Amino acid sequence: MTESIPGRVRQWFTAAFAFTSPEQAADAMADASRWGWLPALSGVAVGADHARARHDESAPGAG
Repeated sequence: MTESIPGRVRQWFTAAFAFTSPEQAADAMADASRWGWLPALSGVAVGADHARARHDESAPGAG
């Protein structure tokens, strides 16, 4: 009952992220690849808007 905190964290981490079957691992990988691109796409959209606004400020006659 007197386990160390790192040992308990390791046990929790292993239980939370270890998959008991290949199907669970495949489902987790599919979810990660399905939704993993959203933050990058958001950054591209924000960057495009920022660049467009800066271009309009620096070249008001063009466009």
